[in-house]
Amino acid sequence: MGAVTKDGKDIADRSREIVKTKISEVLGKNVVLYSDEEMGIIERVVHATADPEYSKLVKFDNNPIESGLTALGDKKPIIADISMVKAGIRYNDILCTISEKEVYELAKKEQITRAVASIRASKGLIDGGIVVIGNAPTALLEVIRLNKEEGITPKLVVGAPVGFVKAAESKELLRTTNIPSISTTGPKGGTPVAVSVINGIIALSKNERI
Repeated sequence: MGAVTKDGKDIADRSREIVKTKISEVLGKNVVLYSDEEMGIIERVVHATADPEYSKLVKFDNNPIESGLTALGDKKPIIADISMVKAGIRYNDILCTISEKEVYELAKKEQITRAVASIRASKGLIDGGIVVIGNAPTALLEVIRLNKEEGITPKLVVGAPVGFVKAAESKELLRTTNIPSISTTGPKGGTPVAVSVINGIIALSKNERI
């Protein structure tokens, strides 16, 4: 997962073996229910978090990997909810407007969170694009609203907001839509999870080791 020296590669290979063992312990016989690509994504998440519980928390709905690869092949942009998520993604065309003056002014005017305002300001790129959310459940709820009320449908949503307020609920709602998505159940999530998921799909798009 990015190692370039022999020592680094040896550590990465050993880490992979440990991660695979931990995943098998958590999933048991259910491990066969996942494709190789899905398992590669799960391995990345467990590796990034050192938390094997994610093996059973990561959900794939509406063929998200295939849809995400199509979007990347079409050179679609990736919209991130916060700057930290943007910083971790290995892709050239990434947009995060949460710190822009216009977004702040829209949030103040409409009395909405900056995360919501950021998504609303980016909706022209969200339709047919990729959205990666690792922090703000309100951003995810806005993506869902845009889908239901305005017919805006991303090719992929990585939904991994973290926290005890609206995070679990927003992800549950995402999984009821027709949007291709990779999400986590419950309050767990965050930047490392969201970034590891999308970077795994980006690696697949380049025929790199996932």
